[in-house]
Amino acid sequence: LAKRLRALANGKELPWSQIATLIEAFGGAVLPPRGGGSHFKIVFSNYEPITVPVHNGKIKRIYALKIAELLEDIGE
Repeated sequence: LAKRLRALANGKELPWSQIATLIEAFGGAVLPPRGGGSHFKIVFSNYEPITVPVHNGKIKRIYALKIAELLEDIGE
């Protein structure tokens, strides 16, 4: 699954819905922005949370790479 995310990360922007589903498949939680805004929080126990800005349903490649690295670490 993380390899699929890394493959997606080769594009410019990624659909957030697919990434959120992938994170939840690995047992993580996707917390919506509090009080408006666009920054979602990705939380896995025993790992630092990652804050990801989502605009128009997409995230930037750098955040996709961070998420891919985290999921690879968790998957090992």
